Amino acid sequence: MGRSMIKRLLNRLFTAAVVLLAAAAAPAQKRALVAVPDLPGYKTLKCDFHLHTVFSDGEVWPTTRVMEAWRDGLDAIAITDHDDYHPHKDDVSVNLARVHQIALPAAERAGILLVPGVEISKGDIHFNALFVTDANAFTGLDLTSALTAAKKQGAFLFWNHPGWRGPTVWQPVIEAAHKDGMVHGVELVNGRTFYAEAFPWIGPKKLAILANTDAHAPLPAEQRLGQRPVTLVFARSADLEGIREALTARRTVAWMDDHLWGSAELLKGLWEGAVKPLTAEARLEGRIVRLPFRNGSSIPFEAQLVGKPTWLTGKGTIHPQSESVLALRAGPVPPGGEEAATVELEITNLHPAPGENLRLTLPVRIAARK
Repeated sequence: MGRSMIKRLLNRLFTAAVVLLAAAAAPAQKRALVAVPDLPGYKTLKCDFHLHTVFSDGEVWPTTRVMEAWRDGLDAIAITDHDDYHPHKDDVSVNLARVHQIALPAAERAGILLVPGVEISKGDIHFNALFVTDANAFTGLDLTSALTAAKKQGAFLFWNHPGWRGPTVWQPVIEAAHKDGMVHGVELVNGRTFYAEAFPWIGPKKLAILANTDAHAPLPAEQRLGQRPVTLVFARSADLEGIREALTARRTVAWMDDHLWGSAELLKGLWEGAVKPLTAEARLEGRIVRLPFRNGSSIPFEAQLVGKPTWLTGKGTIHPQSESVLALRAGPVPPGGEEAATVELEITNLHPAPGENLRLTLPVRIAARK
């Protein structure tokens, strides 16, 4: 064996040893367990449909987005790089089909559903197109032409960050696209921003609600600003077709920090799947009535007594993945000493419509006197 061959062999052994040592020293990846109940007939999927990589103006490789999604307890993502903005083009291909090709094997290994997507970026108006079959078909087109091309591919289209560089208003170009069946949803939450002015559009214009990170930089393992915003998708099947059908049917809820936005039916389903009252009868102890609950989900519920019974007041948090007691203070005791009360609660962090919170009734017998 020649000296040069021995040198090459030693170099390879040294490199392999360094890699093994680095792998041994690296901390193990830990997956967050985000508990969200399934609804009857539906699987609840935790999704982020707006992510960027170095193939446009992001700072990470496509596989990094998959690993972050696995770590954060997500079920599905879409990597949606810009169609017409490629600041790294001197170093990275502008072929957006490569993004999905690179990320897909990692997603399959991690059990993450990967939705093919692209961000159609035309001036200050951006749309995400999901389930595209040709991610490169929109380059150089104007907005209407690009949306039309996406519609021909059968894409699901939603308007990103509608108040990004100006007031959040339903613009004429958006109205024209909506009439042509090319606006299927709106990003109500983008990163740390909630677009309150867009919430009134949801019902009248029959739009799906979405909440996404729009991440460009690496996502930290422990986000100091709170939980990663996600779109909850209620799918008949935990696969791509299930996601597509659920988005089209508008079975989605936006979740950022401790607040959720969606239809009353879906929000009530989350409550009923997550929270179990631990008593059917509560007794007045001094001036306090205590209602215990078990919350098996990762969602906190901010509950406030409203309506009946009128002689009780109080509010409190039903904490995630724990047992909590809602303590209600009694006013004048009703005549007769006992009341088979229907306790009415308002969940102040669940929002079915602008200016509204979810209201619930609980059949609880209140023993006002011992």
